[in-house]
Amino acid sequence: MALQTQKRTLRSSGNLPIALVLLVGGALLWLRAAQRTPSALALLPSVDGCLTAGIVGVLLALLHGIPYRTALLSVAFPIALVQLLASELAGFSFLPVLGIELTAFGLFGLPLSRLPRRRRAAAARSLHAAHSSPS
Repeated sequence: MALQTQKRTLRSSGNLPIALVLLVGGALLWLRAAQRTPSALALLPSVDGCLTAGIVGVLLALLHGIPYRTALLSVAFPIALVQLLASELAGFSFLPVLGIELTAFGLFGLPLSRLPRRRRAAAARSLHAAHSSPS
């Protein structure tokens, strides 16, 4: 009898705790903001645009193959800092915007935690092949 080995795919399970913390923390933030001021979720058009830029920026980074943690640190964090500065200058509460964004980032991370993890060597080979192919 031949030994049968089970193939295990490595899951990106490190994304799951991050996604859950972002999801719960974000929901608590915007619920807290709505509890303090009922009109806190009535966003101004400029704030709505900032919210869209933050969420779409991270979504586009994820669609281009940037890992979840890297997208959060390199795309979401700088956008959130600019949003914080803009909300302080405009006199608008930053909690609803941050809460909604964190909830969206948590929702993005839940399915990403179930995807198989890409191996770095395979990713490096595909990146090298993409850059060396004739255009």
